[in-house]
Amino acid sequence: QAELLETVKELDKAKKQFSHLQRSSEVAKDKAADVEARLRKSDRRIFHTKASLQKLSAKFSARLAEHSRQLAGVQNEYSFALVSAAAHLEHYQRVELPAAMQALDGDLYERLREHLSAASRTEVETCWATRDWFQGVVEASARVCREQDLLLFLQEHTAFSLAPEQRFQLAGVEEVCLLPPADDGAGLEKEARRWATRVARDRKNRAHSEEVLQRLEARRQQGPEAEAAAVERQMEEARENIRKAEVSRVKAEARLALLRAAGLDVDAWLAGAMVGTGEETPTGLDPAEFDDYEDSDEPDEDEEPGPAARTYPYTCRVIFGYQGCQADELSISQGEELEIIEDGDAEEWVKARNKAGQVGYVPEKYLLSLGCDSGAGLGPPGPSALHRQLSSIMAAELVLEPGAWLVRALYDYEGQSPEELSFPEGAIIRVLPRAAGEVDDGFWTGDFDGRVGVFPSLVVEELTGAREAAGQELPSPSPPPFSPPGLEPGAGLVPSPAPETALGGCRQDGTGSGQSSPDLAATRLRPLRAPPPPPGRAPEPDPELH
Repeated sequence: QAELLETVKELDKAKKQFSHLQRSSEVAKDKAADVEARLRKSDRRIFHTKASLQKLSAKFSARLAEHSRQLAGVQNEYSFALVSAAAHLEHYQRVELPAAMQALDGDLYERLREHLSAASRTEVETCWATRDWFQGVVEASARVCREQDLLLFLQEHTAFSLAPEQRFQLAGVEEVCLLPPADDGAGLEKEARRWATRVARDRKNRAHSEEVLQRLEARRQQGPEAEAAAVERQMEEARENIRKAEVSRVKAEARLALLRAAGLDVDAWLAGAMVGTGEETPTGLDPAEFDDYEDSDEPDEDEEPGPAARTYPYTCRVIFGYQGCQADELSISQGEELEIIEDGDAEEWVKARNKAGQVGYVPEKYLLSLGCDSGAGLGPPGPSALHRQLSSIMAAELVLEPGAWLVRALYDYEGQSPEELSFPEGAIIRVLPRAAGEVDDGFWTGDFDGRVGVFPSLVVEELTGAREAAGQELPSPSPPPFSPPGLEPGAGLVPSPAPETALGGCRQDGTGSGQSSPDLAATRLRPLRAPPPPPGRAPEPDPELH
């Protein structure tokens, strides 16, 4: 009901805006007609000259043209709000209201039927004297059902009967229709593309949630009793996601129907959106794929950062290797430099190009920004780039062993002996924890690009705060869906085994996943792309190299 109230509020707001602009347009039209009539009659009166009347006529004509231009757009918004509200109300009366009544009834009638039948059968068996009377009670009890009681209830209380279909109409306009805007239909094409994408996304999310619900139901039946409460909460969340996706789809399809009636090729946009989002449902679900599904009528493109927040292209260095799991993903290795060319098709993914010219999607948190591209300027990265860089460092800190931390090279350094590390300026080095009682002699032991060695601490700067907490036992929370994997000595690329049939996602064997059950981890939905595999804790360094 709260969602329905919000829809009605949006409709009322659009109506007020349309009525206000319509009245303003009529006032401007009347004033312009009055001035034109006075000019034709040369009725300048005592306080006006012909020049002033001509100036007034031009002013009112310009205002009338501006109101007419704005009125078309406002009327379109009003039309969208009308059909959306009508579809939402119809869906509420047809689906959600009966579901709410059924939820209130619960299993009352089933239990009542069971108890009465059991009591009657007992009386028939134990009391033959009243057998005929109780036999009648048994037959009457068998006819107790929710449908019959609901029918009698609706006959007595007409307020709960299904209301007739509501036909919304624009105030002051003969029929609901869309006016061609001044941009030759580009605005309506944009609306069609946006809502076709929303319909495709809602269908995919609903199918995704239904599969999650089925798997959770199977898990509840086969799992232990201790997990039943947690599984039930996740099932309720999955049902809520299905309901939200259905409401959003109904409203979006109503808008598309209005656009189709206006002559737009909505079916072409729908077909493209279905292909773009991948209409097939995955055979298995990784718990890391789930995220909140938010139902919003706002444009999807408004939720993305604008050009001022991200300037493409810019250069990044890979701090964690990743093996692509899909055809459109790019495999990357630690220390490699990439050129980020645009946003990815899901949150925390970006599209990158390597030095070989290969293009694909990579996890954003596996990268460390080196600033803007040479073609876009030599200045430092903006606030958005710094935020992504800090996010990568914070995510990396989650998978470091206790006592380890990350540093960045301030200068190029060439090792003076085989035991020393060599690295370029800007390199990210993982400092290994020191042994208990070891004195800091100015040289640290670190891991860079799979090689372990020592280096002077004066040529680096610290990136994480684990040095002060060295020796303390850090908590081991489950890594977030996009946490990067730990750096493994001797390997420039993090291997990823083939996808498991049971989960259908890219997973790694390791202790860092922290998940005891794929169904109990989460039931939140990722709209388009599954996240990278959860990382494992970095292996223990060789004691001989400390």
